[in-house]
Amino acid sequence: MSTTTSTTSPATRRIARSNRQAFKKRAKAWTLSIILLVAMLITNMPLILTAINSLRPTIDILKGSTLFPKRLSLDNYVNVLQNTDFPTWFRNSIMIALITTGFTLICSGCAGYSLSRYKTKVNAVWSSILMAFQLFPIVLSVIALFVLFRIFGWLNTPMPAVILYVVMGLPFCTWMFKGFFDSIPRELEEAARVDGCTSFTAMYRIVLPLAGPGAAAVAIYAFLLAYNEYMVASAFLSQKQSVRTIPIGLRFFIQQYTTEWGQMLAVSTLAALPPLILFLLVQKWMIQGMAAGAVKG
Repeated sequence: MSTTTSTTSPATRRIARSNRQAFKKRAKAWTLSIILLVAMLITNMPLILTAINSLRPTIDILKGSTLFPKRLSLDNYVNVLQNTDFPTWFRNSIMIALITTGFTLICSGCAGYSLSRYKTKVNAVWSSILMAFQLFPIVLSVIALFVLFRIFGWLNTPMPAVILYVVMGLPFCTWMFKGFFDSIPRELEEAARVDGCTSFTAMYRIVLPLAGPGAAAVAIYAFLLAYNEYMVASAFLSQKQSVRTIPIGLRFFIQQYTTEWGQMLAVSTLAALPPLILFLLVQKWMIQGMAAGAVKG
């Protein structure tokens, strides 16, 4: 019996030690998950309360007796979808944001690639002063731009908003693209040129797929900039009902003697869905782009 015990006890101890280590790893993982969950809930509490209280009747919101609703109702969403111009605001916001994102990706991608790959004096000077344009407040030029767009006949059309949003986002997006292009080895393009690719083909087929995380970050930034912007939309899109966006539409729920808090919360909840969906889709693509391609040696 003693021989059997002495023979099996080291294996038993190893199993017990392995079980303890596995238990500690699981405990650490659960602890970290709980901490991150609590931090996420605290950070997103305003959004969570907005979504929850959008289901509260307006009378309960005005009473303000409890933080969470005692009874749930879809009246705010029904009123927003049937009795307001929210579908028009939503369509205009999505259209302007998507067009802005597309133009920003194309222009900033070409500019960032040029600054990264072609080291000329002109590019060096332009690279130095590029961020200065980001510091210029667009509000100082609103009056001049208003006169200019009125001459072109573009007032109360999406054109001024799209142009200004692209201009506002280009400096920062160009620098983002330049940083990602700098991290991609030139040897990949040289190998593609040896195989017969032109400079443009090498950029399109080799560099751009590897710059997926940069393109995703630029897309998120450009979309949110155009989707949430208020000042430019207020100056150029507020006069005509058919071209108003969601930030402009929210203003009309605040009237002289009353504020439709329930409908405002409902609109805010619905307006938060497209950026959330876009981020979830692009986040997956960003991870794939980070793992795509590498240079050995």
